Amino acid sequence: MSFHNAIKYRGYTLDCEPVRWSDECFIAQVTISREAGEALDEYSFPNLCIRNSAPSAAQFAKDWGRQWVDARKSGQH
Repeated sequence: MSFHNAIKYRGYTLDCEPVRWSDECFIAQVTISREAGEALDEYSFPNLCIRNSAPSAAQFAKDWGRQWVDARKSGQH
């Protein structure tokens, strides 16, 4: 997990470290996890989109991850 691009949101940890795809492109991805008692729930979403910078890819993944958590918390998942 990258601590630079990891955030806590509504009880979940979102690891949003982008992956370099080429010299000019980065793939946005997010791994969402939370502790559930002694178990660890973990959901991975690779290849969300391609961006032209690492910060842009990380921000997209953070926004996407927050939306996923919000939908799950409201019962839409």
